[in-house]
Amino acid sequence: MCSDKGAVLPPPAVNCMNSDNYTLRKILLLLSVAIAVAVAVMFIYGLPAKKCEGPNPECRYELASLKKTDPALLLQAGVAIINPSISNLTALAVDSADNIYIGSSCGIEILDAKGVRVGGFAVDATVRCLTVSLDGEILVGLNSHVEVYEKNGTRKAVWKSPDSRAGLTSIASSSNSVFVADYVNRIVWRYSRSGELLGRIGDKDDGQRKSGFVVPSAFFDVAVARDGSLWVVSPGQHRLEHFSAEGDFIKFWGEFGIDGPRFCGCCNPSNFAIMPDGSFVTSEKHIVRVKVYDADGRFKGIVSGQEDWQKEAVGLDMAVDSKGRILVLDPQSNVVRLYLEK
Repeated sequence: MCSDKGAVLPPPAVNCMNSDNYTLRKILLLLSVAIAVAVAVMFIYGLPAKKCEGPNPECRYELASLKKTDPALLLQAGVAIINPSISNLTALAVDSADNIYIGSSCGIEILDAKGVRVGGFAVDATVRCLTVSLDGEILVGLNSHVEVYEKNGTRKAVWKSPDSRAGLTSIASSSNSVFVADYVNRIVWRYSRSGELLGRIGDKDDGQRKSGFVVPSAFFDVAVARDGSLWVVSPGQHRLEHFSAEGDFIKFWGEFGIDGPRFCGCCNPSNFAIMPDGSFVTSEKHIVRVKVYDADGRFKGIVSGQEDWQKEAVGLDMAVDSKGRILVLDPQSNVVRLYLEK
């Protein structure tokens, strides 16, 4: 994702002080910097373990222990590698015929279920997210608006941006609606299939969602279940939230923790998809894990752990085809990984 340019600050005001005060302030500043660096180093390379308490504690733990997956948690899954001809991969989707759509900084490539190229077309801006509707329309989320394409690359429509500050990260469609996640506004926009903005989903309330969606960075994913209802990640709360198609909150599942069943880090899962049987597959960034949960959110196992990925792996967009094959985008290696649980 593109990062925002830092604001230009005015020069500091001149402050007259004697040399002793200046020296003291300088020492305190250097000490603060040293402490910050030490904390960062300890977080990266590991800290001694301590007991975790509370719903989302700031736990100290040895990160090295997470870099090797417990064999008891691993699901037996075969893996294949799909090599697209485009680069700078950004988004992934599968249609009802199991064709694979890969978005990039310059356009979209279309592969069949075996990974053979069958089409593709250019797009004027980076593809931030994409999905394919049941009738074959390719819905493409750019930075702040949605465009609609035919499979041959013909652009059918350009939808009006929902907000001048919008930052789109995920898009999903049902037979009646299109849902678009906006990480800047921390909201999901609901559109009609023709592009009319119908409303917003996920505002704060006085019940279980007092904080609304918690989205610390540009990872904010949505998916539509087979019944047309909506699932949305609230990554800063380490959970998936369930809504009706009209946006009424139903329930959530997921919690913070460093063990396999739970989600660690500041904000995970980063991406997810829904399997044909209603179960979930999730991906996490920084300590990379691809995991499977049943339809009620109960942990089933890990498909792939950190040892299978580059250290800096992020942007692991996901899709699932009609056969239950799990597709995971690997932008750092410029491939798509295909997993089939045995």
